[in-house]
Amino acid sequence: MLNDILLTTFLTVFSGVTVYAISQVIIKFFIEPIHKQKELIGEIADALIFYANVYSNPGTCSKQKNDEASDRLRQLASYLISKTHIIKWYKLFSWLKIVPKKEKILEAHKELIGLSNSVYSGRPLENHERRKKIEKYLNIDTGMS
Repeated sequence: MLNDILLTTFLTVFSGVTVYAISQVIIKFFIEPIHKQKELIGEIADALIFYANVYSNPGTCSKQKNDEASDRLRQLASYLISKTHIIKWYKLFSWLKIVPKKEKILEAHKELIGLSNSVYSGRPLENHERRKKIEKYLNIDTGMS
């Protein structure tokens, strides 16, 4: 009888520890990286709104403001690629529509770099189109038409 109680206790504790360990692996390797990418996409939306006056009127802001916008957009483009690369089984998650397809991430990255380069002397309509493409590729809505 004591053996049955000890065995039941051991199996209960072992099962609990195993479930906890597996859940931590799932969180660390799958959920957190996806969450970080989604947070970053939110930051990109924020930057598109915050710096709209800069990239919509290329070359009209101060050098400091142009540099700030350009650097921020380029940094976000870089982070977008790095955050995407740390997501394990990316093809599966994109097939399940949990994350954007990698092709869309690469296109958004390219457009963010282009927008970053265009804050000094770009064309306003091209920059407007770049922003719209970024929104489409990342499935975000900045509320700007």
